[in-house]
Amino acid sequence: MVIKVHNPKYAVGKNTGSVRNLVEYLDKENRELEELDKDYFFNKDGSHFSAAVVEREIDNNQVKLKKTDTKFYMITVNPSQEELNHIRHDEVKFKSYINDLMDKYAENFNRTFKDGRPLTGDDILYYAKIEHERTYKFGEKRFKEDIAFNKDLEKKIYKNHKNLKVVKDPKQRQQFLSNIKDLESKYVRNSEGTIIKEGNLKDGHNLHAHVIISRMDKSREMLLSPMANPKQAINKINGIDAPIGFDRDNYVQMGEKLFDQKFEYKRDYKKSYSYYKETKQIRVVGNLLHLSNPKAFAKMAVKRAMSEMIQDKTLQKQLGHVVTDPRKFPKKVAHKLEQKVLEAVIQKMGMAAYSNPITAGVQVAKQAITIASKTLSRGMGI
Repeated sequence: MVIKVHNPKYAVGKNTGSVRNLVEYLDKENRELEELDKDYFFNKDGSHFSAAVVEREIDNNQVKLKKTDTKFYMITVNPSQEELNHIRHDEVKFKSYINDLMDKYAENFNRTFKDGRPLTGDDILYYAKIEHERTYKFGEKRFKEDIAFNKDLEKKIYKNHKNLKVVKDPKQRQQFLSNIKDLESKYVRNSEGTIIKEGNLKDGHNLHAHVIISRMDKSREMLLSPMANPKQAINKINGIDAPIGFDRDNYVQMGEKLFDQKFEYKRDYKKSYSYYKETKQIRVVGNLLHLSNPKAFAKMAVKRAMSEMIQDKTLQKQLGHVVTDPRKFPKKVAHKLEQKVLEAVIQKMGMAAYSNPITAGVQVAKQAITIASKTLSRGMGI
């Protein structure tokens, strides 16, 4: 299950204007279908909302928002082939899951209204849309190499076609035709024979959903951003302290657990989001452990600590340089401080930390950053 909260800063207009363009894009499949075959937008309140209704409701729910504020967000929900097979590609079941997933969306904010009532999925203004087709897109890691390979072939084929238009000699023309045929045979294709390139349809069953969510709740009392990371502020929900903010990793895990419980699906742990996160961290640590020079590793840890701690106003005052933008911190001072921190880290870490390749990664990283943090907080006499 891939549940993705799309960052609006990568969207055209950053979602600060009307939702019209997004709604029209999501309604594209309906343009070629008869009325009875169309898939309308849906939510907990109904299943036959037109594009016009969605646009009106989202655009009219913008009280308290500034012109440059994000007005709406989008989430995509992409079940795996195994998950789709488990629910037998049942759209009714999938829509029910999406509506339940919005309960988890609300729950993940850990927010309450002024009267103490917790935020629920019923308070969220959203419209979801089922889609059956998916296309290959630029930047997809899984198909990056295939798309690049096919794109290179396409350029070579185009060049041969271009030469074919100006060459008159029969033998040369035959050679160019032969080149084109040979190059076309090398295209990487999917199981349905479609060339893997940007814009082409993917093979298999591609049932998935897009969810457009208003920045404000229905009552227009709360501003809700799934891009707001959890903060130290605490809210009490049903007698339990909970951090205010939106934990996207937790939301994905909640979505997986919801699917498993709702449809009695036995998920292979190696295909879970938790496993994905763990292996990603292991890969990062593994890359660090393969550094032949401990100094290089220590320098990476110091740079990370510097980037985080240089924003500390107390430290800035101690160093005699207070800035509103950490990027404007004097480079000479930062470099001098970094060198002193690096010396302290290397001296205290020693080579012994690298003796056990199994446990060294996390231990060394923690030790290096702890030393760097302490050294930074003292200012090292600068």
